Amino acid sequence: MSRALTVATLFPLATVAAADEANASALVRRGAARDLSVETVTVDRADSFVDADVYLVGGTGRGGVAALVEALTSTDLAARVSDGAVLLAVDAGLDAVARSWVDPAGARHQGLGLAPVSIHSAPEVTGTVVTRPDASLDLPALIGWEANDLRTVREDGARALFTLEVGSGNRTEDALGGTTEGVLAGSILGTRLHGPLLALNPELADLVLARATQRSEPWPALESPAVERARRERIAEVRRESPKADWRSRLPGPVAARLRR
Repeated sequence: MSRALTVATLFPLATVAAADEANASALVRRGAARDLSVETVTVDRADSFVDADVYLVGGTGRGGVAALVEALTSTDLAARVSDGAVLLAVDAGLDAVARSWVDPAGARHQGLGLAPVSIHSAPEVTGTVVTRPDASLDLPALIGWEANDLRTVREDGARALFTLEVGSGNRTEDALGGTTEGVLAGSILGTRLHGPLLALNPELADLVLARATQRSEPWPALESPAVERARRERIAEVRRESPKADWRSRLPGPVAARLRR
């Protein structure tokens, strides 16, 4: 077995819990299946910050983002990410590491600036999200849960983490006309999706582990029958529940864009 990877969950009590802390144990399980030893640590004070290969920051709601930004600013997270550590920032965590975010009153604040996005207020959305397969990242259709009142604007040409079949996502216009979600910029993965996301989608855990180990070739196929079956059933259920009028959302982005002309 190769050297142990360290996964650090950062300040989980700063924001409203949304089961994102379970992403750490999902990496442990998937790492073991990939013959990787993964150690986890929870950082709840700036003076207990550790050097890690993967950092996880999550939670939901905007009430605790200011405290989370303050806590993260007091650490060496920016330097570690600059050196290549992977950062998975979920929902409130994405707000904290964005260039700017808005509080519940609509006031704008600076984030850490690690993720090339700005956050804006928007009507509330809640529901299950289904992504489209992405061969470039070796990802099948994935599933998650969104519940937020925010719009995420990618900057500097940063790519989205996902393209969606079902869901609201970033709520910004994509050049190809599709619905996109999150951001992928270097070693930073930002998303609004809960689940916990890595537990529901072990292939995304593979992506995080690959980035952490600087692996360039695809992982060998690895089946997770129970997870895959539950995900297929939930995706089928979501598709049945989706309004028939929204059938264009299931088409590839360029095709849907042409139909809107």
